[in-house]
Amino acid sequence: MADEEDLYALLEVSPESDTATIRNAFRRLARRYHPDVANTGSVSHMQRLNAAYQVLSDPERRRVYDAQRLASRRPSSSAPAARPPSPAHARVGSVERSAGPLQRLTTLEVADATPVAAVALASGGARVGVGLLDGRVQLWEAQPARLLTTLAHGAGSSAGVLQELKLSAGGTLAAAWGFQLGLRVWQVPDGRTLWNTSAAAPTGTMDAMLYDDPPLIRLALPDAPIALADDDPFRWAHEGSRGSSVLSRPLRGPIDPAWALPLRSLEMGSSGLFPDPTDESWRVQLRDLSANGRLLFTFSSGATSRLSHARALAVWELDHRTLLGASQPRRVARVGAPAEELQFPVAVRPDLAVAAVSHFGKRMHVITLRNGVRKPVETGPVPDEARAALAPNGDYLALARDTRLDLWRITDGRHVQSWRFGAEISALTFGVPGGRSVLGVGLQNGLVELWA
Repeated sequence: MADEEDLYALLEVSPESDTATIRNAFRRLARRYHPDVANTGSVSHMQRLNAAYQVLSDPERRRVYDAQRLASRRPSSSAPAARPPSPAHARVGSVERSAGPLQRLTTLEVADATPVAAVALASGGARVGVGLLDGRVQLWEAQPARLLTTLAHGAGSSAGVLQELKLSAGGTLAAAWGFQLGLRVWQVPDGRTLWNTSAAAPTGTMDAMLYDDPPLIRLALPDAPIALADDDPFRWAHEGSRGSSVLSRPLRGPIDPAWALPLRSLEMGSSGLFPDPTDESWRVQLRDLSANGRLLFTFSSGATSRLSHARALAVWELDHRTLLGASQPRRVARVGAPAEELQFPVAVRPDLAVAAVSHFGKRMHVITLRNGVRKPVETGPVPDEARAALAPNGDYLALARDTRLDLWRITDGRHVQSWRFGAEISALTFGVPGGRSVLGVGLQNGLVELWA
């Protein structure tokens, strides 16, 4: 045991950390060490993190590990007294804010202060989905703030880490996925599960779009067999990162097995009678479906004839028909640059017409994807772990850094509003088209604020 790696040190937490802290640390490190992220990405390191989390998130396995760890470090002494818990602090949302175009609509409060991992808006912002780090999903009515229902992944998922949450436009369907949770789709009015699968890729590498009528889910996934996700989601995401598989599955009625035949797009190369060869070095790092599910956005890295390490923003038309009548995704827009120029965070409008991306980590660039036109926004330093969101109407760019949130008007690049919150910002989203632009801000202390 003395020669083995300390699992607490690997997850960068204290041995006294509670389950929520360990879960949050794993989610943060999973984002940083995704196998295809430049500079920090590593399949082997991610596998070690995954193994450490599986031990420390299971109470019985953690108890055994703690006993072995203590024996190897203090063989002749008793265990130290447990550190007293830190005093509870009152939960606070926005503590400072400037005047600006957005006004607070409401604050939603998770009763047990579980960190918010994802926020989704539906019905023009009238309905709010709050994805909690432990895998639960809460559906709220925005005004007045009222909890409608809580959805759970089921028995045996208490150690899971929720990554993403999606709502259908009308708010009748919800889908959420994460590590040791898989993917689950619920019918919101009665909480019934319509479909579930073990597939769950690292943050950003899979996306889903839900349709109300008829009930349908469209998935954008790594281009590798889903069965690989059962054993190692990071290996699955890495092996499938050269392209994307898009699947569309009905959620009611007879299910034709043909739904499992994907539409496939390779990140480099082209289709047709005389296709270009595929460059095996290209890896997809981010997938995002449009609000109508007909387009796919990808953020990828690889080599070109001129650059040994490049990055590209691309848009794919998923339901394109070839001359022979077959469906074959077609790339309709692509913007490339040296890898150090285009960095995380990345945000796209729901129609995938415009993207915002960190430029050398010093500012944000807002890029019109069809023609490559850029508008610099002088945000100041932009760390990789920052979160960005674009308003559906194209008016605003929001950027969250730790506990600070800033808003810029895109037309002139002017900074128009700022906030400071009482806890780290852990989720950021703008509402999809269909109503006013609503900005949802999720916090580590279990609060969600809505601004419009």
